[in-house]
Amino acid sequence: MDFWADIYGGIYTADKKKVLRVPNVKRYKIAEGCEEVDKDAFEGCEILEGLYLPQSFSEEAAKDAFCIMPISVDCLHHWTAPYVDDVYDTNEFWYDEEQTTIDEYGVKYANEGRRLISATKPELIGEEYYIPDGVLTICDGAFGFCDELVLSAPRSIKVIGDYIFGEEGGKIVIRD
Repeated sequence: MDFWADIYGGIYTADKKKVLRVPNVKRYKIAEGCEEVDKDAFEGCEILEGLYLPQSFSEEAAKDAFCIMPISVDCLHHWTAPYVDDVYDTNEFWYDEEQTTIDEYGVKYANEGRRLISATKPELIGEEYYIPDGVLTICDGAFGFCDELVLSAPRSIKVIGDYIFGEEGGKIVIRD
């Protein structure tokens, strides 16, 4: 039988329509174009925590995957559009805690500081927050508990998520 393997060790049928083996990694995106998961695909998956299903999965195929995935998975996301690079995904809430940083104001960053995830300690921020140069994305709800905040953002910002401020709103100023 011919098969195709991705760089993470996922094994698919040659036409990439069915994933035969999901690799034993913390987070895995099933390849775009795949339509179903083999009943034995999760054998040996002990550390899988995040599983992403491509838009090519039907609702039925997504339900089937949900029923057979390991209990270690606490983040399952069925995409309704093509995958977006993790750096630019504004509602990507799964991340490896060991790969995040938190600044002195309690603001958490991922992807080597290119993705601003959230303000974990709004009381430390005050009325204005300076986003460092090099940040590309501000995630959905990142400052959801911060009212009337002014964000000073660098020109490197490419994507700003939805509802980033609290109920009283806020303001974003792009720096020169």
